[in-house]
Amino acid sequence: MLFAAVIGLSVFLSSNLGFVYTNTPFGGRYRADVFNVRTLVDLGGLAIFYAYHIQRLHLRSQQDLARMETILFHQYEQYEQSQETLELIHFKYHDLKHHIHALRAEENADKRSEYLDQMEEDIKSYGAQQHTGNSVLDTLLTSKSLNCLQHGIEMTIVADGALLDFMDVMDICSIFGNALDNAIEYEKKLEDQEKRMIHVSVFSQRDFLIIRIENYCEQQLQFKKEFPVTTKAQHQFHGYGLKSVRHTVHKYGGEVDISLKNNWFGLKILIPL
Repeated sequence: MLFAAVIGLSVFLSSNLGFVYTNTPFGGRYRADVFNVRTLVDLGGLAIFYAYHIQRLHLRSQQDLARMETILFHQYEQYEQSQETLELIHFKYHDLKHHIHALRAEENADKRSEYLDQMEEDIKSYGAQQHTGNSVLDTLLTSKSLNCLQHGIEMTIVADGALLDFMDVMDICSIFGNALDNAIEYEKKLEDQEKRMIHVSVFSQRDFLIIRIENYCEQQLQFKKEFPVTTKAQHQFHGYGLKSVRHTVHKYGGEVDISLKNNWFGLKILIPL
């Protein structure tokens, strides 16, 4: 605003200088000459305003893109960490065999109970593994399922991961990582754990890939430019997750629809196959 005010004031003073002083580049002997010069200066000022506006839009779009790329990079880092977690789960699964042998040989009831508790935890972790037909999606969903288990969130998944084979690894991480992070973040705030629910579905219909991620939502959200208005303190950093999802989906000629109906917040993605 300050920069725009300086431009406007400078143009105004320059264009009207000819009416006060005749011996200047903006003056002249006749009022018609002064009027012509003033008109040219005003048009030049408008051109400067337009160039400044275009530059601001360009810088803003660069900042948005940089933030979305940062989010995408973090999602890919999470995916790599999830792969390591998945390998640890496999190791734990194989260790169960040794636990069973130790349990059979143990005569102390307290130690047997301790072994059983440990085995139960290991089995829960292994049960969180997903097998959709796409290794990248399996890793991401397994990681998010483990996170849901820790916070008492019920996540149901019906997904044909083979439909995502045409997509880049980073793009799969961006779509599912951002969407599920938002859903899990909200569900953790619900005091009633029985209401903490997330549904994930991936299927095809009429030559379209359809991805639906829904979570239970009691909050009445307001929407602005197709996105829900944030209740977070840091407004400037909100919404880039969903913007990153939309940016990724548009790469494949798809569209994103966000809705809130009957206490269910829904993110629906359609991509032509």
